[in-house]
Amino acid sequence: MVTDFVIQDWRLEPYDGDQAPTHVHHAGEEAFICLEGDLSVTIDGAPGPVPPGSYVVVPRGTPHTFASRGGAHVLAVMSPEIADLIDGLHADLDEQQRSRLWERHHSSVVG
Repeated sequence: MVTDFVIQDWRLEPYDGDQAPTHVHHAGEEAFICLEGDLSVTIDGAPGPVPPGSYVVVPRGTPHTFASRGGAHVLAVMSPEIADLIDGLHADLDEQQRSRLWERHHSSVVG
């Protein structure tokens, strides 16, 4: 049972590519709840739409990414460790620092 989690309120701007590189969280799950807009979540290489009012859960150890070609309002539910990783990735880091950040948070980029 998950007893410690973080909910982040994301307003994704329209973007032609994936919002994040394909990656894996080895120690925690992540969920995306689409409140409005255009959200697609790719899990294990299979993209799938997440229409407004629905959600998808990404199991730990599963490669995933997400995209929003038209913009979206999303609630992201995750462990505090994943939330810290996301916050850290928005800092100005060199490639080595970024790699250590992923590793320190039990996550990795795929490919």
